[in-house]
Amino acid sequence: MTEQSTFSVDSSGLATVNGPLTLDTVTAVFNQADASIRNGHRFSALDLSAVPHVDSSGLALILEWQAMAQQHGESLSVNNAPADLLSLAKLCEANDLLTIEGRQDVAATDALL
Repeated sequence: MTEQSTFSVDSSGLATVNGPLTLDTVTAVFNQADASIRNGHRFSALDLSAVPHVDSSGLALILEWQAMAQQHGESLSVNNAPADLLSLAKLCEANDLLTIEGRQDVAATDALL
């Protein structure tokens, strides 16, 4: 059974993903985010505290969202990034592209690599 993931945006512009951001879930999450954007809901922060796992597809989606924000002269911060996202971003040399805030486990992640 494939895990489901959801995307939501609150009135303050905080987007939340619940569930893994993987090849199996990113299309659904992207479509939910796209629908929110088309309905006028912008987001400037992305909370990943409810995301247990991120693979390269999830990293690509987050980078896409950050690029979209930059195209509109805005920024998107990523909050509560899971350790595997940080590790993957470092492995792919994309960690400097991510605007990550609230990293409590950066030192622990760096020690693993």
